Amino acid sequence: MTEIVIHAARRIPPIDWTGVPDVHVGKVSAVCCSLRECEDLVHWFGDAAFCPYQPVIIHGPGGWTLLIGAGYATAAELRDLAVTTWNRQALAAQANRGSLANLDEIRERHGAVPKKYQMDAIAEAVRERIKKHKANPITDPERKPRYVRVRGRTTFPKPDTQEILNA
Repeated sequence: MTEIVIHAARRIPPIDWTGVPDVHVGKVSAVCCSLRECEDLVHWFGDAAFCPYQPVIIHGPGGWTLLIGAGYATAAELRDLAVTTWNRQALAAQANRGSLANLDEIRERHGAVPKKYQMDAIAEAVRERIKKHKANPITDPERKPRYVRVRGRTTFPKPDTQEILNA
């Protein structure tokens, strides 16, 4: 007896473009908005050896991420990258209270005042500036705009350029 196997053409579901940045609409081969969709990426392409030319975009916990295979990475490799990227972003967001980067730590590492003392530091700087101006109103005149831009923004010369302009 001969067995006839009919392979039904698998219909690829349309991509849901809601939320995808306008720059990438119509220019990606797949959109993954959940971990489940990242895991089903091979099923989406239909073959693990398929190499899409267009990138895969992931909307993970850390925002939008592009995975570019450029026709060289297989669907299986892109699936592995998508799942790994999703999990890394989820762990980083969990460790940093919803953000991928610990901004407080970065701010302090670069010499800024810790966030809990920031308002006090700003108030102190303003008080010092006012005190300096009151002590020297002639040598420390108020800032006057040099010119007004087309869009209505007023710019002020930097202190070092003011000395160059007066010379």
